[in-house]
Amino acid sequence: KILTYFGSVKERRAKRKGWTKTNAFHVCITSYRLAIQDSSAFKRKKWKYLILDEAQNIKNFKSQRWQTLLTFNSQRRLLLTGTPLQNSLMELWSLMHFLMPNIFQSHREFQEWFASPLTGMIEGNSEYNEHLVMRLHKVLRPFLLRRLKEDVERQMPKKYEHVILCRLSKRQRYLYDDFMSLSTTKDTLASGQFLSVMNILMQLRKVCNHPNLFEPRPITSPFHISDDD
Repeated sequence: KILTYFGSVKERRAKRKGWTKTNAFHVCITSYRLAIQDSSAFKRKKWKYLILDEAQNIKNFKSQRWQTLLTFNSQRRLLLTGTPLQNSLMELWSLMHFLMPNIFQSHREFQEWFASPLTGMIEGNSEYNEHLVMRLHKVLRPFLLRRLKEDVERQMPKKYEHVILCRLSKRQRYLYDDFMSLSTTKDTLASGQFLSVMNILMQLRKVCNHPNLFEPRPITSPFHISDDD
């Protein structure tokens, strides 16, 4: 039995009638928005499994969404995401704490052990520490299961990549060459430190995607908004 939980307030209230009974349904599918809106009802029910798709939606532990879903009564939790890490390692802590709050309990300790040192390596402020990286892998390995599309979707056709070369604009070319000419950039590339070199590539990617990502410019508009009433 599958309960698709959606609709108006009245329709959702009707769907909740009798749902605390045993075997009223086996699977409930809903959205983040509705789960938060009707959180009081979801908290009262004991769930066997809480499965969150697109789990990067709870990467911010300060958000209402993360804090509300954390209070749901479930025996087990499973997160599905294609991007477990986007901006910082502390986003990873948010996901791990959500899964196992007793194991990944301390936000401060995770930051001291992993986030701050690894951020320093990425930014080139500290030397590459292979032991620290391996330690993080060892800590996370029991809890992460990676699956490639070709492993789980064998019926899908193969992906073909077509490379289209695009010329840089005048501003992009200037920013690109200027960044590559910096002594800090040259030193980082010469060091061969993986994380530091990856940060260089990320900066160059910003230039290529849009120069304002690398060097923001003030927004100009032909319209003038007066402060006068």
